[in-house]
Amino acid sequence: MLSGRRALVTGGSGPIGAAIAARLAGLGAEVVVQYGSNPPESGLKAVQADLATPGFEGPLLAAAGPVDILVNCAADQALGPMEGIAPGEMAEMLAVNVTAPMLLARAFAAQVKERGAVVNISSIEAQAPAPGHGHYAASKAALETLTRAQAVALAPRVRVNAVAPGLIARPGIEQAWPEGVARWRAACPLGRMGRPEDVAAAVAFLAGPEAEWINGAVLVVDGGTSARSTW
Repeated sequence: MLSGRRALVTGGSGPIGAAIAARLAGLGAEVVVQYGSNPPESGLKAVQADLATPGFEGPLLAAAGPVDILVNCAADQALGPMEGIAPGEMAEMLAVNVTAPMLLARAFAAQVKERGAVVNISSIEAQAPAPGHGHYAASKAALETLTRAQAVALAPRVRVNAVAPGLIARPGIEQAWPEGVARWRAACPLGRMGRPEDVAAAVAFLAGPEAEWINGAVLVVDGGTSARSTW
């Protein structure tokens, strides 16, 4: 389905980024992954880049080579109560979660030869922040607005969409956050946490030819949790 296409996936060292890269590669794409400090173990071509450093996008795209698909998966997910967030912490989060996807998509669009697709990884917290997640949720809300704005600005050569996952399983999460996992399972109509592969499947769809008339959309992947009444 993606044979002959090249994809760049940021955040390739994390569980979701790694699953996305593997899914796109399995569909025939040539995949390059970006990482910050920990190289991925996928065996795919990997490029180190600090997404908070001004001007990162040019060297990153040059190292990746001409790409047709861009997946902005890297994110700063530092958590804490709003009253304890320092201005510098907020600025750093916005630099990685909002400014970096904006700059990278813009540079990506400038080098696309025929048609391109951008998929941003948001979160259901963009619409419903969890306690202690306020600044992270705000950054994801900004990313969803950016998705819609770029869907208009970069069309028709580039489509821009987003995937908004719910709680995704990762090693150790049940031990580190047992009460949160229990609340999620009780609230989720499908009764489980998501898997990185669930997010990867949604990204592959939006990046592929079957989604050629989908632009500016946010695809929620949360097992139906956000469909429930919150009151």
